[in-house]
Amino acid sequence: MIRRPQEAASLLAIVTALAASQPAQAQSVDALPVPDSQQAPPVVVHQRLNDTGRDIPLGGPLLDNGFVLGQVDYVLTADDRILVDVPGLLQLLTPALGPEVLETLRTALAGRTNVSDSALAQLGYRVTYDPTTFSLSIEISPSLRPRQSISLSGDGSTATGPLMGPEDFSGYLTVQGNLDYVHKGIDRGLADPNLLFDSAVRFHGFVLENEASLQDRFIREGTRLVYDDRKNTARYTAGDLRPISRGFSGAAPMAGFSIERVYADLDPQRNIQPRGQRSFTLTRASTVETFVNGSLVQQTRLAPGTYDIRDFPFAQGSNDVRLVLRDDAGVENVLDFSINFDRTLLAPGISEFGLYAGVQTPFTGAGRHYTKRPIASGFYRRGFNESFTAGANFQVGKRGGVAGVEAVWATPLGTLGFDLAASKVRGTGAGYAFNASFERNFARSANGSSALLLTYQTTSRNFGTADTILPANPYAHEFGVTYSQGFARDHFITADGFYSMGRDGRPDQKTARLTYGWRANTRLFLTAEGSYQDRGTRRESGIRLSLTYRFTPRSSMTAEVDTRRDGGRLQYQTSSGRGVGSYNAQAAIDYFDGVGSFNGNANVLLNRAEVGVAHLTSYSPDDNRIVDQRSSLRFGTSIAFAGGSFALSRPIYDSFALLKPHKTLKGASAYVSPNDKEYLSKSGAFGPGVASDLAAYTPQTITFDVPKAPLGYDLGTGIAQVMPPYRSGYLIEVGSSYAITFTGQLLKPNDEPLALTAGQAYELDKPDRPPVAMFTNRSGRFAISGLRPGRWRIEANAHAHGLIYFIDVPEDAEGLVRGGALRPGDGE
Repeated sequence: MIRRPQEAASLLAIVTALAASQPAQAQSVDALPVPDSQQAPPVVVHQRLNDTGRDIPLGGPLLDNGFVLGQVDYVLTADDRILVDVPGLLQLLTPALGPEVLETLRTALAGRTNVSDSALAQLGYRVTYDPTTFSLSIEISPSLRPRQSISLSGDGSTATGPLMGPEDFSGYLTVQGNLDYVHKGIDRGLADPNLLFDSAVRFHGFVLENEASLQDRFIREGTRLVYDDRKNTARYTAGDLRPISRGFSGAAPMAGFSIERVYADLDPQRNIQPRGQRSFTLTRASTVETFVNGSLVQQTRLAPGTYDIRDFPFAQGSNDVRLVLRDDAGVENVLDFSINFDRTLLAPGISEFGLYAGVQTPFTGAGRHYTKRPIASGFYRRGFNESFTAGANFQVGKRGGVAGVEAVWATPLGTLGFDLAASKVRGTGAGYAFNASFERNFARSANGSSALLLTYQTTSRNFGTADTILPANPYAHEFGVTYSQGFARDHFITADGFYSMGRDGRPDQKTARLTYGWRANTRLFLTAEGSYQDRGTRRESGIRLSLTYRFTPRSSMTAEVDTRRDGGRLQYQTSSGRGVGSYNAQAAIDYFDGVGSFNGNANVLLNRAEVGVAHLTSYSPDDNRIVDQRSSLRFGTSIAFAGGSFALSRPIYDSFALLKPHKTLKGASAYVSPNDKEYLSKSGAFGPGVASDLAAYTPQTITFDVPKAPLGYDLGTGIAQVMPPYRSGYLIEVGSSYAITFTGQLLKPNDEPLALTAGQAYELDKPDRPPVAMFTNRSGRFAISGLRPGRWRIEANAHAHGLIYFIDVPEDAEGLVRGGALRPGDGE
């Protein structure tokens, strides 16, 4: 069992212990007095809030209509007043108040460190104290609140604390390879090893990346310099470009310069699709239930105010939305509306684009061939309103080019989309191409859901892109239709058909398929499929039956019979866990058209590499004979560096983090993302542990632990929050010299225990370093985590006693240091 990082004691737990204790020695609290004009007359209550006869410093949750705004410090005075810490109060009220209202409150409380409940009441904020939870509740008028937004789908962020920054200089080289033995086919026997290389080096925001391969020769496949401008959401690239194609414009290999804005790459957490935003106002605290297509997607309690509700979790197609607003008296208000949604739509005002220019670099057997032929391409898309997105695209070269337009329109009946393009290329002439689609997804109900897709495309004989030598457009018209229908939760039917009209003597092609699926239970699934194909020169039809049985959530077996190929297949697949030592495997025995074969593969994740084996059989589509059969040994590994540290790792494809144990851990391994007996990687002889799968521009939390750390060693929170830039590297130091836990007992000058008292420990050699908080129990005993060797000063509740203590942490201390009884001024 991997030990989880030790968590610090919460303030609420300490306060609970204080409430459960007998009255301690009198402790007074020096609070900033409130002007007489703001003092409220004493309130007569049947039960005193504080009957100890002394001021008690406390802390607890601040509640707004039952919602926790955060933790706030306050003092419960001997005369039952509540003195609230002003800086903490203002910080917690910032999101709950409008900007002008907040500024007015700041002005009223300027110069104060605390404010009484009576003074707050005169300002319009009534504060009450709950002795059972040590919480404060504040009442805020709806007129003082700002307009707020509610997201139903969430922002996808997993990071909740401050984000670490990447190293200025980092990089990696990923190598993947295979060694094949060919049993049947061309060049039988042991083939030359095949290696694929992917590398990236990042320096102050600029990324130099490369791709290459090595078999019988070394081939450099691409090199480029990339810079991401997050402020303007743009990516600049120079070198071997990777153009994005839209519509019919095509994407030819080229070398040159480009600028792109693609949110999936540069801002994947941003919702660029129409949000379906709606607004409502609550005059009383209410429960709001949100239903999309009959399913409850969120139930939340809201304070009075005006709210914009956004980011509905829409399904593709038609969506019915229902908001049920129910206040505490049971009064309901219902809002209903419908929205047709398509995932290719952009939100109003959002645009994506790409512009690529340079020279053509077609691939040959020796890699890229750099020519002097100029070429350029690009696209632009923009959301004009919630239901309409349109754009244009082009490609132009020395011999001609193509230009086109595209549009997506979410109508009340369904989603319409089309692409239209025209081309003119020297030597082939002018041409055109057009496709259109209609998609209707019907809302899910108790009887299931259904979807309809219609497509049509036509291409002229001479249509081509800028690099076309000889146009190849064998079909004049192509039609398609797909319909699916779900019945309850356990049955579905899918039907599709396609028809292609040939030109210049090419025969027409027709295909049709009908599929039925039945989930008998959580383990058993049956699929039956009937199909027909007419390729002009060959017609065939048949029935395929497939039965899948799931033994466990990670293993299953499938038996399949196919009359069209006169045979069947028996397949088993399984997987295990995550991280180091996990594996996946599958094996299949095929028997089709009188020929039997075996296909299978198995892969295992090691700490520094991925390895696997496979056996593959390939058939000829014409006569169903085996044309290639081979066994393969596969592997993948990376070497990465960041912040002056190097490590071997499993393959890295984007960003990564190295987790390096601090020297005070004396060689103990740091485990990355430990969970029970599983972990993603660990440090050792080949360098730090590596989090090798970080995704660019996505907030992520990396957890770590050191099971064999010295007793009492303080690892802190055991987490690191990151949002990696493109192909970046992090160096995370696990542990620090501030890892000592010191225990002891504080005594008063009369040798009585200093019970239930808060304090701070200051490092004398670094007076500017923030102090470490500590508390004593009933016996005056304490434990302070996060110290390092050296001399420390403890100030124990200075406002009440002004008691100062000193402790010395030995230079050779490890983990836990046990001290004795301390008296004020000892060792000064």
